[in-house]
Amino acid sequence: MSDEYFVRWFEEGDLRAFIDGLNVDLWDEYDEAVFRWKFRENPFDLGFTSIAVVEHAPTGKPVAFNSFLPMQVRSGDEAFMAVQGCDGFVDREHRRRGLFQRTVVFLSEEMRGRTPEVLIGFNLMEAAGAAHKAGSELAYDLDKCKVESGALRGLPTRRGHELTPIDVERYHELYEDWAARSKVLHFHRSLPYLRWRVHGHPVRKSRPFEVQTDGETRGYVVIDLMEEHGGLTMTLNDYTPGLLEGLLPETLAALLEMNPEVTTVELNASGRSRLEGLAVGMGFEVLPWYTVIMMALNNTRQEGRAVYRGDMKLSDYQRWHVTNSDIF
Repeated sequence: MSDEYFVRWFEEGDLRAFIDGLNVDLWDEYDEAVFRWKFRENPFDLGFTSIAVVEHAPTGKPVAFNSFLPMQVRSGDEAFMAVQGCDGFVDREHRRRGLFQRTVVFLSEEMRGRTPEVLIGFNLMEAAGAAHKAGSELAYDLDKCKVESGALRGLPTRRGHELTPIDVERYHELYEDWAARSKVLHFHRSLPYLRWRVHGHPVRKSRPFEVQTDGETRGYVVIDLMEEHGGLTMTLNDYTPGLLEGLLPETLAALLEMNPEVTTVELNASGRSRLEGLAVGMGFEVLPWYTVIMMALNNTRQEGRAVYRGDMKLSDYQRWHVTNSDIF
């Protein structure tokens, strides 16, 4: 099999096969606009399109893809480069031949000496095993919490709790208010990144709000609204760390008052976290969804089934703030 396949980086002639395959296996509406936004307009750039392609040598056809999106991870005043595994598939007639694992090995070899320090992936649970076989560590689980809006319990009268629409510059200011003094690991929300994510996305339209209680600013919450399955889904896709743990009922009450047509509410939460417990108490159903995987690339190491950067344990879920907006 070693002579039958080889791995290389993406070329322009691969685009049609990439889009068509994603719409069969992963997406419903992937197109050239989404591709351009994600891999051409992303402000964190490696200088090339970081999609690993497996080519079937006898036919010359690309039969597997694995994308690695450049991002920054931040803690306090320090930020470092990472890549996030995202859009990928293996053609059905070429599965069970270790092709996915080969793309990860290829990434590890090709990134040697480059700026990305760690691979991070949010793998659907059924796919996490293949990433583990390829050398990644299984860091922690991230669940989807979902509820029909009419089934929510404990929505209060929102006295003194106000949500005000804000622009991306104010969103960034509120982000810096906590990020500059926090050691929590998270994906860096630089101003160019937020403009890219909020204004640039060709499908999802994010709506940021400043959250105030009795006139005091408590942080931000960001939603997107998507028509799907005959209804309107509202996703809480970003928020200040700790905000929802203290104000989830009040925040949902305010958002639903502004968006009464919403039929379903979704958010992500780490398994067994306080936020997940609060969501369950309000009627949310918990769906096991992602396994977070990590693999050391540069300036990092894997040791005892964990990933470290110096003395920092990157694979410790308690160190992370991850929201729906971070997952590509």
